[in-house]
Amino acid sequence: MGQKMKYFFIAVFLVVVMAGPLSRQAFAATKKIGILLWSDESRYKESARAMLEQLKADGFSDLEVRQESAGANKATAMHLAQDFSAANMDVYVGLGTNGMAALLKEIKSAPIVFNVVYDPVTAGFVDSWQRSKNNVTGVSNFLPMADILERVKGIVPLKNLAVLYTPDQKNSESQLRDLQKVEKQCGVNVIPVPLSSSEEAVSIMPLLKGKVEAVFLTGSGYVGTAIGPIIGSAIKEKIVPVSHLPDYVDQGVFLSVGADMRELGQTAAAKVEAILKGALPTDIPVEGPKKIVIYLNLRTAKAIGFNVPDELRKEALKIVE
Repeated sequence: MGQKMKYFFIAVFLVVVMAGPLSRQAFAATKKIGILLWSDESRYKESARAMLEQLKADGFSDLEVRQESAGANKATAMHLAQDFSAANMDVYVGLGTNGMAALLKEIKSAPIVFNVVYDPVTAGFVDSWQRSKNNVTGVSNFLPMADILERVKGIVPLKNLAVLYTPDQKNSESQLRDLQKVEKQCGVNVIPVPLSSSEEAVSIMPLLKGKVEAVFLTGSGYVGTAIGPIIGSAIKEKIVPVSHLPDYVDQGVFLSVGADMRELGQTAAAKVEAILKGALPTDIPVEGPKKIVIYLNLRTAKAIGFNVPDELRKEALKIVE
């Protein structure tokens, strides 16, 4: 009996000794991901959620994830980026141009994946779409702006388009610039409307009455924080609000032609997975949307007083009625 007990304890000891390194290896294998959203706008949340769902579906279910929102505040974004950097995470994900900018300022070597960034080259995040030449890769929601203008022209007699943008916000400036590039091609006069505050974004609409038929809402932070009042003012003045951002349609924008946020999240997940498997961000090309989707708000169309062609309704992925 004593001999059997001796062998039993030896066996238990060996199991513990062998399990120790295994448990330490399992612990070491747990990867940490930090996700920084520029704001609480639904496009960022939806894309981040789709990314995490795709990671789990692909077998990355043991990740340690920390997700934070900067609340559209640059100081908060910088504080969170510093906090993330101190946590020594394996991969960082920045959603939105300003959120990504904060991460890149603080994190110089660890891998960063951006998402919902309109023009990553102009923003200075990567050297090119093919090769970043740094610790960054990601997914853009860039689209040909002519797609929006041509669809609006099929509904209203569009000759003049106001563009609400914020100087020094690179994504907003890029969207204005891309609209200006196609204005002659589309036969539309693009009128830049610079904003210095959210209040100005709302008060500007009565001044545009009779001068423009539609207004394009860029990804400006001032537009995002005052989207409801802006839409209300546009409808009152019979100015058609359009954008490339799908979540704005839920808040009253008539037409959005742009990226599918869930698809962007799934593409971002693939890049995170490649990095976790050992790939370098600089070797992973930046990607844009694989498809362009259309969202419509028929309540806004009715309030302004125009009909929406059946062909456009059939094209729409989502219709708010």
